[in-house]
Amino acid sequence: MLSKAAHQAIDIAKTIKVHQSDPLTPANILSARQGADAGNPFDMPAGVKLEAVTTPQVKGEWYRLAKKSTTALMFLHGGAYMTGTVKSRRWLAVQLALKSGYETFSVDYRQYPEAQHPAAQNDVEAAYAYMRQHYSHVVVFGESAGASLALTLTLSLKDQHKPLPDKVSVFSPVISQLNLLTSEFTRQERDPMLLGAGDPVPYFKDPTSKSPLVSPIYGDYTNFPPLMINCGTEEVKYDDSVILNQLCQSSGVPVIFKAWQDLFHVFVLFDMPETQLVLQQIGDFLQVDVA
Repeated sequence: MLSKAAHQAIDIAKTIKVHQSDPLTPANILSARQGADAGNPFDMPAGVKLEAVTTPQVKGEWYRLAKKSTTALMFLHGGAYMTGTVKSRRWLAVQLALKSGYETFSVDYRQYPEAQHPAAQNDVEAAYAYMRQHYSHVVVFGESAGASLALTLTLSLKDQHKPLPDKVSVFSPVISQLNLLTSEFTRQERDPMLLGAGDPVPYFKDPTSKSPLVSPIYGDYTNFPPLMINCGTEEVKYDDSVILNQLCQSSGVPVIFKAWQDLFHVFVLFDMPETQLVLQQIGDFLQVDVA
């Protein structure tokens, strides 16, 4: 049975979904970002220090902890490569920092309409290289489009024979940009958060591309690091998680897949008992044995 807070989150999610059919003009996208920031105020808790990074190659925010570690967490926000922001995800990123015990870097990557693919990919790879300069171990978490980037980052590093993240956790991942998987249609009315079977996001110039850096469904997951997949049973992207789990199992990847009953796309953005439970499980999964 869902908590009272979860039912309230569903009502809030519905108010977000109704605007997803608005024209994707630059003004509307900017307004959505501003609304996300304004709608998610957050005061940094005691023991966590915000440190902004702004260089020509890397932009984002560190959430520094008093306890130091040789492992850091990379956080990748979602938002369809358009409307997500680092600021609007501060609460979630800090929760993961506290649950994992790792200092966390939230990457401010370029999005549409300011940029198109592969801008975000390049920014995330640059951020990963920057983090590896300072930490022996890096783990990665991403939600929605950020989950896609967590996958494409790791697939790209693997192809380049570069050191991989120790572990990867994805929440409501998107593995195909064409929005044609079955759940896009069958869960259209069930998911209160996200429209299904819509046009591809305009960030990708060629959403039909079979490049795994566009649609990770085409990726080779052989020797991929341990992966945790979380999603809701009601979300239109449900089949993305199911297929990703199958691809990884077939490739021998140590994978954990959890579908949360009666919950929706990126429900982890909402502070509720179900979210606290899944965040603790993600934090536990991301632990790295450095002995």
